[in-house]
Amino acid sequence: MKPELNLNFFEELLGAVGPSGFEDEAARVWVREAETFADEVWRDAHGNSYARIRPGGSPRIMLAGHIDEIGLIVTHVSDEGFVYVEPLGGWDPQVLVGQRVRFLGRKGQVLGVVGRKPIHALEPDERGKAVKLKDVWIDVGAADKKEALEALEVGSVGVIDQPLRYLMGRRVVSRAIDNRIGAFVALEALRRAQELGGEAEVVAVATVQEEIGAWGARTAAFRLEPDTALVVDVTHCSRQPGVDPKRHGEVALGKGPSLAVGPYAHPGVLARLRALAAEHGIPYVLEAHGRWSGTDADEIAVTREGVPAAVVSVPNRYMHSPSEMIDLGDVEHTVELMARYAAAPLTELVRK
Repeated sequence: MKPELNLNFFEELLGAVGPSGFEDEAARVWVREAETFADEVWRDAHGNSYARIRPGGSPRIMLAGHIDEIGLIVTHVSDEGFVYVEPLGGWDPQVLVGQRVRFLGRKGQVLGVVGRKPIHALEPDERGKAVKLKDVWIDVGAADKKEALEALEVGSVGVIDQPLRYLMGRRVVSRAIDNRIGAFVALEALRRAQELGGEAEVVAVATVQEEIGAWGARTAAFRLEPDTALVVDVTHCSRQPGVDPKRHGEVALGKGPSLAVGPYAHPGVLARLRALAAEHGIPYVLEAHGRWSGTDADEIAVTREGVPAAVVSVPNRYMHSPSEMIDLGDVEHTVELMARYAAAPLTELVRK
């Protein structure tokens, strides 16, 4: 049985603004949904959001997905009213030109557009060069610096204004899929785990600041002291032009979640996930990495005495762009697999 996704929650969560370090708007959406079913819901001083079922149960299982997205932060406003920014997280500047931006301004949201010299004004040697962030600006329509600063200020943050759209089949596209989908899956898996029952205390966590260092995961895991943890993030889809599966593995949309294999993935947790997937008919692919995962798992796994952890990923096409694409079938399978892990009796995970 695949869980029925709460698409209203999914849409509202993706619509919220929440770049790294400024996740409050998205966190409020997550917390409000968690309060509809969880036994305990709270936020910490760092900004992480928690939802717990069966408090006092054993073992304690952590389901973590970061809620922050890549964004932009204002560094300067010119005399002409043009806004200059730095990235919050890893942007490819090539995808920014011409995009619309939504800032959290002084009195509300402020819209703008990423500008660059038109092609007619570019010198011949400029046309073939890659765009750099210093070469673009954001035009909010202000007549001058004074008018622009009435709407926003140095330190105002923004995101690309690309809303969720439903495509063919079960594919959807939106900004902030990385990793608003992880925060969504963690909470939906908690809801499903509550339905399945079990003895474990399960805590879903919408972590903050993953895109700039996985800092929220560090503080959340230290606070919770989980016996085991699953991290849900996105992974690169290799089924697209120009991507070599010999280097990046066979990861496709619609084939189920990716289970990461690498030094950071506890072999006992991974074996348990694979057994549960086989038992319940949940498709998955294996994805190998020789070093760290680049996810919250890297911090959670080395918290205190160490936490047996693994990464379950939703394949994502066009990651870190304004239009990231996923398959809702993969989301359903990821929710079900994580919920089954949380509901099943936990075997000993200490390495022998």
